[in-house]
Amino acid sequence: MSNRSLSRLAFAAAAVLLAPIAAHAQANTVCPSSVKEEVAKQLSDKSNLSDKDYLALQAQLYAKYKYCAQDGLNVLPSDPFFVAVRQCGAKASYVGSLYYEEMPCCGYDPQRRSFACPVKIKQTFGFGGAPLPGSREYVLHCVMDAAGVWQPVGGDSVHLSDALPGNTPTWQFAVVAAAVDNLGLVQPMNNQTRAARSILSWNLEPTSCNYQPIWGNVVDYRVRLDQ
Repeated sequence: MSNRSLSRLAFAAAAVLLAPIAAHAQANTVCPSSVKEEVAKQLSDKSNLSDKDYLALQAQLYAKYKYCAQDGLNVLPSDPFFVAVRQCGAKASYVGSLYYEEMPCCGYDPQRRSFACPVKIKQTFGFGGAPLPGSREYVLHCVMDAAGVWQPVGGDSVHLSDALPGNTPTWQFAVVAAAVDNLGLVQPMNNQTRAARSILSWNLEPTSCNYQPIWGNVVDYRVRLDQ
């Protein structure tokens, strides 16, 4: 896929996401913004933590608040999110809470070995103090190998925070990530099709290709390794 094609994909996805939110979109959440504020606060300063301890803290917070993902059970098939997923030619293989953010579409640039995913931010709150410390939207990308097993190929994140007074949602953020692992799955550029998976997770970094985010979702789609 060319840079121009990837840009068109991102633009088209953003256009879908910017459409008016229908009345049946998720209107309530199991966990109030105070829960996300607590998560953001605990993860805001990791200067005194080793990488191992930081991952352990994330695991503890995941276990404590995983019940918040119950929001996903109330997202109807007719919800604008699922409409956007279908229009992107993708499948939502897992849905957590979509009250604060969602990611219905991703694309891959084989020449630059980069993934790009628009992330719709739907609330003014729940992302940490503005401008800092804020929080992060993580996206992990995976590609299926010949044995049908998902393998991680790269990931990255974008920083954001609560909106300042006078700003109203929605907003389009984007996470752009380079493929740096298991490169044999995204090379050579021989026009072959690959199954891809992208996982959006607010502030808790996905740890595997089967990770089920509390706040966020998982989309499966296809990419092609054009030269």
